[in-house]
Amino acid sequence: ACKKNDCFTPPEPVVFEFVNAEGKNLITTGQLNKKNFEFREELGDRENKLVAYDIQSDDRVILPKVGWTEGFIKYKFLSTIKSFPFTVKTSKNQNCGGTTIEELKLDDVHYHQKDGYILVILERE
Repeated sequence: ACKKNDCFTPPEPVVFEFVNAEGKNLITTGQLNKKNFEFREELGDRENKLVAYDIQSDDRVILPKVGWTEGFIKYKFLSTIKSFPFTVKTSKNQNCGGTTIEELKLDDVHYHQKDGYILVILERE
């Protein structure tokens, strides 16, 4: 049972798998690597900050710190293949501390919400 301030539920991590039109993972194929893509959080007034990420053993990308702030947060994925903006809407958990990601929306890119991750199809424009 939760008492006030004695429990905390972190948000689920945001996980992306980037694939090409044939469904091949772009990290596995070497087209994406730590040197040619990054994530940025939009802070307003043309300011932004780098967002930490890790590449997991399955070549999916995890953003461990996204979703920890309550509200509506804008991000950008920047890469040499294609860049796109995305937004995360979070809310405070009712009984326990922490936040829940209510909505994650990607713009200008094809994607599918899968179980536990987001499959993003990246193609050069």
